[in-house]
Amino acid sequence: MLIYIVFLMIFVGVTAALYQVYEIHYNINVGNDKKLSKADKSHLQALSEQAKTATQTRARSDFDQAAANTLSPNLDRDIALKVFAEEEKGVYAIPLLRRKARLRFNGASCVSKNSTSINSVKVHHLPFWKTTLPRTNIRAALITLVILNCFLVQLLAAMSVYTLGYPVSTPWLAWLNDPMAVMLLIYAFIVTSLLITKFDRYMHDLYQLGQLFQKKTV
Repeated sequence: MLIYIVFLMIFVGVTAALYQVYEIHYNINVGNDKKLSKADKSHLQALSEQAKTATQTRARSDFDQAAANTLSPNLDRDIALKVFAEEEKGVYAIPLLRRKARLRFNGASCVSKNSTSINSVKVHHLPFWKTTLPRTNIRAALITLVILNCFLVQLLAAMSVYTLGYPVSTPWLAWLNDPMAVMLLIYAFIVTSLLITKFDRYMHDLYQLGQLFQKKTV
C-alpha cells in the first residue's frame, strides 16, 4: 500500500513542478500585482488616481501628502508622481510599494530629494546585511534554474517507473531503485524551485527600482 502512496506523491510532485514553471511565467507576464497585500493594492489604486488628477490639474498637495504617508516623507515627490502616473504599474509602482520598507537613504526609508545616484540608495535585506540596488538582471538565469528543476523532476519520476522493471545496477545510482528516495529528491527540487521563485520576485523588484533611480532621479 505504501508504494502506491509514494507513486501518487511522485505524480503530485510532477504536477507541482510543471505548475511552478507556469506560475513564474504568469508572474512575469500577467500577475505582477497578485503578490501585493490588500493594503498595498488599495494604496496603488489611490495613488494612481491622485497622480492622474495631479498631472491633469497640477494640484499636487493631495498626492504629495498621500505619497509621504504611504511611502516615506523622504521620497522625492517628482519621482513618485512619475511612477504612479504611468499606465504600466508593474514596472516601478508595484515594486516600490512591495519593497518600500527595505529601502534606505541616510538611514531613512526610500530616497531623498537630493539623491542623484543609484549608489546612495541602500537595501536592508536583513538587519545586519545591506547593499546597493542591483544593476544586473538575473531573472533569465533564475527562470532557467526553475525549468531545469522541472526537467529533473520529470526525469526522476520516469526513472521511478523504469526501475520497477529494470533496476539500476550501478552502485552510486542504486538509490534510484528506491521510490521513496526518488520522491524525497523530487520534493527537494520542488522546494528549491519555490525558493528560487520567491528570490526572483524579490531581486527583480530591486532591479526595477535600480532602473527607476537611475533613469528618473532628477
